[in-house]
Amino acid sequence: MKQLTLLLFLIPFNVFSQQIIFCEAVDRSGYPKNVSKEFTIGNDGGFIKILIKMNKAVGSNNIIFDVYKMENNKELFDNTVHMEIQPALTWFYKEITFFKGGSYRIYVYDERNKLLGLGEVKINLR
Repeated sequence: MKQLTLLLFLIPFNVFSQQIIFCEAVDRSGYPKNVSKEFTIGNDGGFIKILIKMNKAVGSNNIIFDVYKMENNKELFDNTVHMEIQPALTWFYKEITFFKGGSYRIYVYDERNKLLGLGEVKINLR
């Protein structure tokens, strides 16, 4: 019984070693500029960049970003964005366009639908 109890404490639950960073720009070395969890866009839409920093090579040719708008503590599907990448990359970013204000939750998956991480951002309209 003691072995079983010990094993349960060693199993990580929902732990991501990746960083999901929202920003306005990313330089050639993978450093974000103007990092925030809240952005203001024009009434006709605007974009932000989502930078993902991995602790090792991503090992995937495709990345999937599932975007959900949060309303009344519920996720409402907004869209899916796909991205082709090199499997050896340890960081990458994607520009995602928003047309409506609100709070959003973005899930990032590899091509095998393995969850790499998630982040939340608030979009305000001017």
